[in-house]
Amino acid sequence: MTSRRVFLALAGAAAPLLSVPKRPQPLGLQIYSLRREAAKDLPATFALIRKLGFQELEAGSFYGRKPAEFQRLLADNGLRVTSWGAEWDQLSQSTAQAIEHARLLGAEYVMCSSIPRRKKLSVDDIGRAADNFNRWGEALAGAGLRFCYHPHGPEFVPGPDGTLFDTLAKRMDPRFANFEMDVFWVVFGNQDPVTLLERYSGRFPLMHVKDIRKGEPRTFDPGTVEEEASVPLGAGEIDWPPVLRASDKHGVKRYYIEEEHPDAVNQIRQTLAYLENLRW
Repeated sequence: MTSRRVFLALAGAAAPLLSVPKRPQPLGLQIYSLRREAAKDLPATFALIRKLGFQELEAGSFYGRKPAEFQRLLADNGLRVTSWGAEWDQLSQSTAQAIEHARLLGAEYVMCSSIPRRKKLSVDDIGRAADNFNRWGEALAGAGLRFCYHPHGPEFVPGPDGTLFDTLAKRMDPRFANFEMDVFWVVFGNQDPVTLLERYSGRFPLMHVKDIRKGEPRTFDPGTVEEEASVPLGAGEIDWPPVLRASDKHGVKRYYIEEEHPDAVNQIRQTLAYLENLRW
């Protein structure tokens, strides 16, 4: 009886510790969120990002600056790029240039966010993409970088292995090519992010934490989605504690807030406030 009472007392003491609010770490910002601000005044935008509390960025444009100047402005504001976006055409034309830019910025990851297609993504498109991703990923790995592909919804239509995403994941070599999960677009693709994280454990080292407004139609076409469909965390459809528990367990290494909404600064502040009080 005594040992049972001791056990219950210890369990009760541990419970509050298990529910302490915590942010996903490390938490960065996708600079695309402030694309309008960056296009007008990049130094002021970097200062704002630092004031919001961020130190890490995911980026994919130099906003009219030379790469070395962009890097100097980052350093002046105590910021660093940990993931660099390089699109299909750039990687096709010069993987070496993508490597050069990523290494100059000190990035660890190179992310691609599109697969060329005509109207609808096809199995042939997926096969070509997997071959390229494996080749580019191997070249990046030789330079000490890691490659990730960022799905946007069309990948989650039915395919020969379940969805086209399942076929893509099956054909991509996890030694060289993995994924960035944007939770918004996964849910838009009518998928459960927890299930995907469990099924492909370790294959999502990067994550965009972004919520989707309630009732958004599942068209599988990102071109039909308004910027206003991006809402602050906790204001949309996504149940975040299970997603963050699964991401922590299944190998997410870096998290980035991304806002599509025109009023991004206000929404980023709301998201940060939500995360300050989130227990997971």
